[in-house]
Amino acid sequence: MNNIPINVTVRHLDEPASKLQPVIQSEIGKLETYFHNVTDFSVVVEGISKIANGVELKRKVDITASIKGNALAATAEEENFGKALDVAISKIKAQLSKHLEKARDYKSPPTAEVVK
Repeated sequence: MNNIPINVTVRHLDEPASKLQPVIQSEIGKLETYFHNVTDFSVVVEGISKIANGVELKRKVDITASIKGNALAATAEEENFGKALDVAISKIKAQLSKHLEKARDYKSPPTAEVVK
């Protein structure tokens, strides 16, 4: 693993960051193997109280990935922490994949194609 720094902030929750950090580290660590150009991750976990579609949402997870001059962000609000983390990670993974694909498209074509 590249050991990309992961900053975890917990707001308005009874659970301390020390309990949530290992879970976040392991889940974000899986992304490190695929996306090497990320310089750091920032994760904010919040306890919220609002009702959407008859379900009380209690956890909000924001993930920001910094990539050489850019920042990608994903947010998820769900009834529990695990589900919110999974949704936010799938969103940031999709954004990172799209960013990686764009970076590949911008590379110049092989010289064999240019000579034709």
